[in-house]
Amino acid sequence: MDAAEFRRCGKQLIDFIADYIESLNGNRREAMPRVLPGYLRQRLPLRPPDQPETWERVMSDVEEHILSGTAHWLHPDFNAYFPIGISYASVLGDLLSSSFGVGFTWRSNPALTELERLMLDWLAEMMGMPAHFRNDSGIGGGALQGSASDCVLVSMLAARKEKLTQLIGKDAEPLPVSRLVAYCSQLAHPCVDKAAVICGVRLRRLGYDDENLALRCDLLESAVLEDRQLGLVPFYVCAVLGTTACASCDNLSDVGAVCHREQLWCHVDAAYSGGALVCPEFRPLLQGIELVDSFNFNPSKWLLCTFDASVLWVKSQSKLKDAFVSGPRASIPVDDAPISNPLEQICDLKDWGIPLSRRFRSLKLWFVIRLYGVEGLQRHIRLHCRLAQSFESQLLKDGRFQLAAKTRFSLVCFRFRDSDALSRLLVCRINQSRDLHLMPASVRDRYIIRYAIVRERAVEADVNRAIRVILKHADQLDGKFSNAASIASAIPIATAVATSGNAVNDSEDAEEPVELNSSVPIRKEPSYMSDDLIVGLSEDQLQEKFRQMSREFHRERRSLRRRLDK
Repeated sequence: MDAAEFRRCGKQLIDFIADYIESLNGNRREAMPRVLPGYLRQRLPLRPPDQPETWERVMSDVEEHILSGTAHWLHPDFNAYFPIGISYASVLGDLLSSSFGVGFTWRSNPALTELERLMLDWLAEMMGMPAHFRNDSGIGGGALQGSASDCVLVSMLAARKEKLTQLIGKDAEPLPVSRLVAYCSQLAHPCVDKAAVICGVRLRRLGYDDENLALRCDLLESAVLEDRQLGLVPFYVCAVLGTTACASCDNLSDVGAVCHREQLWCHVDAAYSGGALVCPEFRPLLQGIELVDSFNFNPSKWLLCTFDASVLWVKSQSKLKDAFVSGPRASIPVDDAPISNPLEQICDLKDWGIPLSRRFRSLKLWFVIRLYGVEGLQRHIRLHCRLAQSFESQLLKDGRFQLAAKTRFSLVCFRFRDSDALSRLLVCRINQSRDLHLMPASVRDRYIIRYAIVRERAVEADVNRAIRVILKHADQLDGKFSNAASIASAIPIATAVATSGNAVNDSEDAEEPVELNSSVPIRKEPSYMSDDLIVGLSEDQLQEKFRQMSREFHRERRSLRRRLDK
């Protein structure tokens, strides 16, 4: 492809992208694809082409095979997961960045390095972050990572390095990494579990309070004391602002105080809700931020930047770089001129995370912030929050429903009053109909339904339609599944042991058992519950599915009782 062909195809591609997005706004596609696993292998050649193909052939396959299997996050009926940061401004910034190569040291791409550092300082000012998180502070600073999962891992690696360094010389024998212990809430994202596995450390998930669904600091203090008595070494706590399941927020003042007193690294994962901090009314959530060692959030969720773009700020850049520095600590300016400003030291971004090379991610941030302005981004956040409040007020006019958690940001969590079974059936029916796409969760061992405002151009009409769809399917359930409540207890298996006094882990990883004691494991309830196995079933098949689940539950409960009696 030469320049002339690139110009021709590029113009067509811009038109294709605009037409695609507008087709979603016009509701001319379904939100979710009608495909099964493995569909693409059945449609595309299994071997690569020996000869070049035409642009038109490639784009024809995109339209026919790729779009037909794509979940359309910008569709008005897509209300699952979290907001998606797709905007025309960001798409253009991403397109431009792909033509500018990569960077790793300052010398390898000065503009990439300096724009990224400046954009994170812009964001710190926009969000009211403390001065020590700014790159121009000379103390801490920030860099872009690929995802919130990367940010949590990077912060945990830095905390592990710091703790191991502190302990050198105190013990005659080297400290096994497996003695280190990290902590988080049961509602924290499973990326914390992944980070712990990669770091080779232990992770304890602790309970949350009933009112705010926030990490209980009394349990945190007790766990730290207990682990130290066992010869373990607590070193890291991951607090959350805006949990995946229900957008609840941990109290940074309380968590930070425990971490400061116990000499633990305090990290904050604000992947979803961090973008809301551009609005001053949300900044009370930052009370206690001075006690935090690192903080991450995703502009790719609520600040209209395409994935991937995750911000990681640290209070001490030296502690971060100690874990990742490779080769010379700083590169040399091309002209070898002395640096006149001590705050503008040469920065090699390869020392701020795991990868050595990075894309020019900051260009799309620069485009979005300049083309929207701070006030434009604030209007976007506030609109989503108003729409969520509108959804809540309309839904609660129907006495069959109740909130499952306080509505925070642009997420509403609700359920059928006193019925997990009907709540699960409602989600299955709605997703099966493709009238909406919703994603459930589990909080307090209860099945809840999440309604998220996702797309940039969401409007009141989207909310009104969602309410009509939900009430329509609820009416159908009232008439056709009158006995569904009788199997309500069969849905969350964890409720079988609710009287044991042990908190059941609400993380997304549903494979590992949580132990009541050393001999009686139970299954965890995932924060996100997949409906992949039941979408597409007929009503008779759905009823049979739930009868089967009920039988399995009762078998497991009888087995559990026999083992407890012994």
